[in-house]
Amino acid sequence: MEEMSILITSEAKKELDKLLENSDKKCIRILTRCITMTSNAKIDIELDNPNENDNLYDVDGYKIIINKSLDSQMNYITISYGGLLSRNEFCVEADFCFYY
Repeated sequence: MEEMSILITSEAKKELDKLLENSDKKCIRILTRCITMTSNAKIDIELDNPNENDNLYDVDGYKIIINKSLDSQMNYITISYGGLLSRNEFCVEADFCFYY
């Protein structure tokens, strides 16, 4: 199994620092939301603590946790903040291993 590649942009790091500063949770969880038959899964983040079903990655000093079954489906992840499509919010993009 190849190592997960995770990129966090500098803007996202600034916002993550603000979130982590005010939270007792020290890890950033990558998860999916809105999985329905008609819409694509949206990949999102939230602050959380790891459990035994997670893989833990250290990315530039940030602790990233991903559920092992979700992790096995993704090749790489980019966490960004702001931009044209996601002003004032995080945007998480991932490359999934399977194709439709």
